[in-house]
Amino acid sequence: MSAPAVPPQHRVPLGTRIGFGIGDFGFLVVWQGTTLFLMYFYTDVMGIDPVLAGTIYLVAMIWDAVTDPVIAALAERTRTRWGRYRPWIALGAVPFGVSFALAFSTPGDLPVAPWVWALGTHLLLRTAYTVVSMPFNSMQARLTSDADERSVLAGFRMVGAASGGLAIVVLMPLVVQSFAAQGEAYGYLVAASLAGGLAVAGLLYCAAAMREPGAGSEAPPEQSLLADIAAIPGLFRSNGPLIRVFGVIVIGSICLGMFGKNVLYHFKYDVGREDLTTFALVLPAVLLVVSTPFWVWLSKRRSKRYALNAGLLIALTGYVLFFLNTSQFLLGAFAAIALIGLGGASLPVMFWAMLPDTIEYGEYRSGVRAESRTFGFATFAQKAAVGINALLLGALLSWAGFEANAAQTPATLVAMKAIMALVPAAGSIAILAILRGYRLDRQTHENIVNVLRERASIKRG
Repeated sequence: MSAPAVPPQHRVPLGTRIGFGIGDFGFLVVWQGTTLFLMYFYTDVMGIDPVLAGTIYLVAMIWDAVTDPVIAALAERTRTRWGRYRPWIALGAVPFGVSFALAFSTPGDLPVAPWVWALGTHLLLRTAYTVVSMPFNSMQARLTSDADERSVLAGFRMVGAASGGLAIVVLMPLVVQSFAAQGEAYGYLVAASLAGGLAVAGLLYCAAAMREPGAGSEAPPEQSLLADIAAIPGLFRSNGPLIRVFGVIVIGSICLGMFGKNVLYHFKYDVGREDLTTFALVLPAVLLVVSTPFWVWLSKRRSKRYALNAGLLIALTGYVLFFLNTSQFLLGAFAAIALIGLGGASLPVMFWAMLPDTIEYGEYRSGVRAESRTFGFATFAQKAAVGINALLLGALLSWAGFEANAAQTPATLVAMKAIMALVPAAGSIAILAILRGYRLDRQTHENIVNVLRERASIKRG
């Protein structure tokens, strides 16, 4: 069964698709840099206790709970001749890049405890991320209402994202090694500064390339800012697909995220080959770029849920094989990582393809269209899950007996490997269970969009 052709009026121009992808390139340079390297930077470079380092992420999560809904509501209420969201991306790009560099800095000679400095710079980074990510994520729902075209947009986005992730996993270790004589801390600061510059360039290009439909001609908001914020919890009451999609990203970020965060620890302490870390991080990013067109094709051929189920089963196989593989059998380890990268690529592609569809479903059920607030809460959920992931990882590493920059006991190494592989395996199984009740397929969404158009036509005239 082939997917129906996208009507011309719903097709997004190629330049906009590319701009959207380059925007996510900028985001993933920072997101992956934070996800893969910042916890290690806190524990092994700044010398912060793992539990305390995880607590920093928890505090940041609480801060996000305050800032995310406010920025999301403000972005949705914005009305300019450039659109709702483009001005936020353009004006927030430079602070975003600078805050990433500061997150990988140390207090130096300042009379500030390392954990206090880490907390302050982390909160600054999370705030800057919120300012630009809320509008950017919301853009996808405004560019088109066609479910298949959203899958294509998600594909462009994931190619850009994978390229950004690939750039940071190559850039960060390479620069750190290049400045080894000046110290690891200095190397991370230089690398983060360069990466921050790439993020700024990506977001500025995105803001210049994007064109929002209806920019400059939208009606003013119908209710107050406080009313918009207060209405956010109500978005979930009658939107079962949205709840399930949120469950997917929360469990995915908490559980599946354990694997990437532990790659540096695994190759440093268990394998004893830190030089292989870059390849272990690059391989999944390359597979994300290569496999994204396949996952988009499969979702259009069958369904988004089918594609995500298939990917999770492949990744689950990889997690189990990685845990069972002996640490010295490198070919087996990288074969498992390849399966994890290939299957895991389906999760971000399908999540960002599925989420916009829930907006029309929510509008159909409640009569309220909440683009930025839905995407804003999704972004918060993702960041909160990453915070929980870091806190949980810190607690698990402490429980396992981990000591930074010291030889680990055999029992600790086994426990660390279980954290790295079995926790994501359990998360994959949980997501598969959640997806069993997801029923928002292409035909259902198309019917909903048609009903919404009829409602709008009646309201206009």
